[in-house]
Amino acid sequence: METLKILVVEDERVTRRLLEARLGKWGYEVVTAADGLQAWELWRDEGFPMVISDWMMPGLDGLELVRRIRAAGRGGYVYCILLTARGDRDDILTGMAAGADDFIVKPFDKDELQARIKVGARIVRLERELERRNRELEKANSRMRRDLKAAARIQQAMLPARAPVAPGFNFAWKYEPCEELAGDTLNLFALDEKHVGLYLLDVSGHGVPAALLSVNLSRILTPDPGQSDLLKEPCAAGDDGYCLVSPAEVANRLNRRFPLDERTGQYFTFQYASLELENRTLTYVSAGHPPMIHLDAAGRGRTLLVRSLPIGFKPECEDLYREHRLTLQPGERFYLYSDGILEARHPEKCEMFGIDRFRHCLEEARNRPLSASLEAVCEAVRKWTGGRHPDDDVSLLALEAVG
Repeated sequence: METLKILVVEDERVTRRLLEARLGKWGYEVVTAADGLQAWELWRDEGFPMVISDWMMPGLDGLELVRRIRAAGRGGYVYCILLTARGDRDDILTGMAAGADDFIVKPFDKDELQARIKVGARIVRLERELERRNRELEKANSRMRRDLKAAARIQQAMLPARAPVAPGFNFAWKYEPCEELAGDTLNLFALDEKHVGLYLLDVSGHGVPAALLSVNLSRILTPDPGQSDLLKEPCAAGDDGYCLVSPAEVANRLNRRFPLDERTGQYFTFQYASLELENRTLTYVSAGHPPMIHLDAAGRGRTLLVRSLPIGFKPECEDLYREHRLTLQPGERFYLYSDGILEARHPEKCEMFGIDRFRHCLEEARNRPLSASLEAVCEAVRKWTGGRHPDDDVSLLALEAVG
């Protein structure tokens, strides 16, 4: 164990020598100073974890020395003991206010002195151990932050890099996680030459557990039949091609594959749509997700509420989800989103942003480009929350039929 280094400050020579001898006999490394100014210079140059100082000294007294040590703000705690003939309550309060940890009244008893120094030494060791563990924790936190940033970049890379080629349609999306890792994810892609697929899902909870499931779902919700059989499957025997899986069946397969985890309570809500480009028909399914919003060519919005359970609540049901259809005319828009928008809270009103305010915001932005309408929503949410990011992920995915 490292020997504790103590600075002894005493202007009376005999007392200083006595303290030096006793502390050295008890196994401490002792450095002495004859006054406060000398002690201050020594402490600034070398640093001592413990200082035992007389209170009353010419020039810089013990009280001011303690104040300077506390104000210096150097790393590591310094345990300060004042030697004093002043033992009344007001003097002790004054010393404690200056930063003293303990007091020994002169003339002092050697056993009491030894006991009080042991207490101080124990506190210094504990402070050092705490500082060491804090450094280790900070290193671990730094590694974790780097890992989280790397994981967030991977998660961001799974978002669409560009919109698929789809004559007659525009697409836009917005993705703002509330933490480095998100439980939301979205994507849109060409299913084949005639169809575009798009989905948005929201895993319950936040942080790493939600992000892990979100990333896993992103990987299996791929139109590449070499990686997943969820969106496409081989056609009948003898046919080398692939057939599209209906949106309802996609949700039902997910429901059977991802039952509610009773240990963690983790689940997810889900919306998936298949857009047939030629006849502009959108076939969609919703599993426990907030209602989609449809804007007609005049900019009037309506919610497409689908009453359904989140994925995994009834995995034993083979045919739990039903699909719906919507034919889009030029100028019409269709929005998928996560509940982070609806549940964004006003800091003073304690009121949520809500679906009516959200729909009105989309109606007001109907003459803006599709991507600008999503920016308008995010800006409205930021104003609603007073500039604070919502407590949940914010995801938006939109399509627009054009002439």
